[in-house]
Amino acid sequence: MRLEVQSGQGAYSVDLGDPLEDAVGSLLGAPSVIVVDERVAELYGIALAPLFAIHPHISLPALESEKSFEGVQRVLAFLQDTNSTKRTTLIAIGGGIIQDIASFAAHVYYRGIPWVFLPSTLLAMTDSCIGAKCAINFRGFKNQVGAFHAPSRVVLTTDFLPTLSDLDILSGYGEILKLMLTKGEEAFESLVRVVSKQGFRGTHAGDLLLRCLKVKRGIIEQDEYELGLRKILNFGHTFGHALEGATDYAVPHGIAVAWGVDLANYISSNRGGLEKECFEKVHRFLAKDFLTRVAVRPDPADIFARLKRDKKVRDGKVQLILMWKPGDLRIVPTDLDQRLEDEILSYVEFAVRPEGGPR
Repeated sequence: MRLEVQSGQGAYSVDLGDPLEDAVGSLLGAPSVIVVDERVAELYGIALAPLFAIHPHISLPALESEKSFEGVQRVLAFLQDTNSTKRTTLIAIGGGIIQDIASFAAHVYYRGIPWVFLPSTLLAMTDSCIGAKCAINFRGFKNQVGAFHAPSRVVLTTDFLPTLSDLDILSGYGEILKLMLTKGEEAFESLVRVVSKQGFRGTHAGDLLLRCLKVKRGIIEQDEYELGLRKILNFGHTFGHALEGATDYAVPHGIAVAWGVDLANYISSNRGGLEKECFEKVHRFLAKDFLTRVAVRPDPADIFARLKRDKKVRDGKVQLILMWKPGDLRIVPTDLDQRLEDEILSYVEFAVRPEGGPR
């Protein structure tokens, strides 16, 4: 199955559904070099061997500490050492961390070379693989330095999913949840139903991937460079990024996003936007599986302090994405004041036991 994505940098295709062997075979053509998650290279070395046999490759650890200028420099040195040119295609194989490092390097090497993405995590498959964003961390803060560099092609295969941990699968569902709430009530309810019947490792992965990518495509094709509408895709991320930094990335990204969605909904409900009944319905779904994975009690003061450094802060206000109802997300400039700090404290006391985990 092929999904076409329109971009100001050139349209690109997302090919979904082929076995890993066929996906690898489709990447054997053009002059290329490869950046691969070292764990993926270890687990899937035999399947990826045809690529490694003809294309130079470098393996990197998929760690937030690697998503830095140092990590990018390692890829740039690799590109230079392999005599890569403007016509060389950089193939990235891994999750969001490898995607960010590779696409950032592709963006700045020779002022931009093409890159192709073979995502190996559910998180990357359902969300970050399209949209052209690339960013690295800087001085302890998430995604502070970045650019827009659209891929030339994305190749999706669910064959990677069986070796992902339960936590990695759940992290992917954090972004799936965000996109289903962005779409509307029916999409959220269908997600709840399918998870209730099949769990998080059911046979529905391919269908969910397609639904999520269509939701995101509908937004990024209208606002690729996040001048307005696309900002709603940051739903849950402002608080989620703060939680990641405050816990030194002990909380996986998608779990942090789910926590951030719940906190944003709590604030929206508290301020008269989201009806309490809707907040409680979404909260119940989150509390059962997602909030149990926030294994440490977040420090509300640290979360609030990190909000002040968020890249979306303007004139003393943080651009929160708040939900009025599923399908109705709004960009709400919110004062970084005592009221907001008190709401964060109140939420943590409401949602998290002192020893960690939900009430």
